[in-house]
Amino acid sequence: MIDIPDPTVLYRLRDGVYAGDLLIAAVAELDLFTWLATHGPAPATDVCAGLGLAERPADVLLTYCAALGLVDRDLDAGDRIALTELGRLHLVAGSPFDLRAYYGSLAERPTVRELAQVLRTGTPAAWSSAHNEPDWSGRLDDPAFAERITAAMDARGAFLAPALAAAIPDLPITALLDVAGSSGGYAAAVLAARPDVRAAVFERSPVDTAARTLLRARGLADRIEVIGGDMFADPFPSGFDAHLYSHVLHDWDAPRVERLLAASFTALPPGGWLIDHDTHVDADKRGPLAVAEYSVLLMHSTPGKCWSVRELAEMAERSGFVDVEHRPTAGDRGVLLARKPG
Repeated sequence: MIDIPDPTVLYRLRDGVYAGDLLIAAVAELDLFTWLATHGPAPATDVCAGLGLAERPADVLLTYCAALGLVDRDLDAGDRIALTELGRLHLVAGSPFDLRAYYGSLAERPTVRELAQVLRTGTPAAWSSAHNEPDWSGRLDDPAFAERITAAMDARGAFLAPALAAAIPDLPITALLDVAGSSGGYAAAVLAARPDVRAAVFERSPVDTAARTLLRARGLADRIEVIGGDMFADPFPSGFDAHLYSHVLHDWDAPRVERLLAASFTALPPGGWLIDHDTHVDADKRGPLAVAEYSVLLMHSTPGKCWSVRELAEMAERSGFVDVEHRPTAGDRGVLLARKPG
């Protein structure tokens, strides 16, 4: 068997590409840390109100700043945000070690301006900062873009999918529905050691066409079918005792995540499993840093973010799931499991 070097550093470089620009925006556009020195410690809601920030991107920003050690975040004290000495000494006006001008020298970067706009409006910018393009979800209607994104997600999964499968060998799965499963690579990894299990990818057009092509090329079409459908508009297919979301929920806002979890709860049989494989923020929203950095990219380009373990657990439980558990996998990813009672 090939000894594969751990490519986590390569995932982090790609996934964190927008993070530095968010800190520049926080310093040069918002002067966040001087505001906190004057008004803090303060609840996150007061930070949003005082600086005119939308809730979702502000949450991503505060998680990122906490992961960097620039602020302390205490969810149990009303999501209280307080400056640390690192933030106070280096990013506050009047400090002899003030680095605000140093960061400000890069404030003209286009992505800094985009992120400042997202912070204030909550509206995502174009995917990959492409000009004159519809939003990320709208671009999936373009077959060429859909094929490119499917290939990208497929490449990412070559290392991550086997790690997911290795983390859930104890789940009693007989039929797996890979919701918005793109190429079906994660479903294929789960089935690799389960010869009696079948699977289906539930995907919208034209991604479903790309998925069928890849599955035929890999000789998997007889074990993994592709069911065309819109996960937000169409009923979930029945006959599956596990639903897999891999890198899906992070693309959507809270109401739509809750809609998906509720749809899974309805379609799953008693005892069925919800499997969310993704980059998850820690329950206290103070890190880890690599996930906080990736969340910046998602905040910039999608309506979503990296959801915390606590947030997802609460949403799953509101939908009716029980026995919520989180397990690490690879590449800063993890899997959150929940069971439908029965």
